[in-house]
Amino acid sequence: MKLIKTTLATGIAAALALGVAGQANASVYASSSLQIRDFKVDITAPFKTNPIQSFEFNLTNTATLNGLNAVQSGNCSGDLTLNNCGGTPSLDAAPANAPGGSILRANNDFSFFGPGANTYANSDSVIDTSELGNGVPSSTRQIAESELQGTGNAASNAEIKSNTGFKFVFLVAGGTASLKLSFEADPSLYAEINQLAFTSGAAQANLNASFSLTKNDGSAEINWTPNGNSNNDCDVDGPITVTCVEDNDNIDLNRNVTVTSNPATVSYSRTAGWSLMGITVAGLEEGEWSLAFNAVTSSSVRTVPEPSALALLGIAIAGMGAVSRRRKLA
Repeated sequence: MKLIKTTLATGIAAALALGVAGQANASVYASSSLQIRDFKVDITAPFKTNPIQSFEFNLTNTATLNGLNAVQSGNCSGDLTLNNCGGTPSLDAAPANAPGGSILRANNDFSFFGPGANTYANSDSVIDTSELGNGVPSSTRQIAESELQGTGNAASNAEIKSNTGFKFVFLVAGGTASLKLSFEADPSLYAEINQLAFTSGAAQANLNASFSLTKNDGSAEINWTPNGNSNNDCDVDGPITVTCVEDNDNIDLNRNVTVTSNPATVSYSRTAGWSLMGITVAGLEEGEWSLAFNAVTSSSVRTVPEPSALALLGIAIAGMGAVSRRRKLA
């Protein structure tokens, strides 16, 4: 009987300890967003026809929370006279809200919800306007945000993709032409761990944006991944006549921030405002060319159980097993 009482006391103590651990605030949070406005593409003459021949827009919003997923997407394409886009916005994908989250993101709500006292993962994206020969500059918005509370095994992720968000095919009639791309960008990255009881985990926010200009016969390719530094981040693979120069690269659009200790906070340009970006590509030879823009904002957070909590759980289970065996022997 004494053994049974001792074992029960141990099991109860372990359960109480687990209850206290479960009440501890264990917020792990990450967010990433990118807004682009006044996106313009200027191409010099001569042209055989209107330089914008076709376009294709794609959006994908995903969110994952504790193994449960949500995916929302949208796409449209065509030419200047016949397409299935149109209207304002040019393309809108529904927000992705992972099942089980305590916060649901409404469509085209690009505000930040955390960090706070919630558990969720969500994302959204939209192409508000598009420059399709109508004199209206392009603009886009996208966000990914996730947060966890409490200890234990948990994970969340929100990722947005705008693949070939702008794809223009144009013709150079003879000699060479040049293309000037300019826009303003407002990125934001934030990661934070702020727990009362913490053993291990991580919060990470990511942003990746790139531009490519490719000759459709494969003879030339220009890639630009703006990193907000004084180096020329524009690479040319093709004839020596083709050159690419950064006109403005005032903020990093390819950056990751991560924290793994408690407490810890790291951010990048969350309140910096708009920054001017742009390149000039010269020496484009006659033929068809395609311009593509791709941007991904993503966030991920995770925590793992405290070893002390796992040990107490093991003691409690063992204690209950001993009680069961004792009763059978009796």
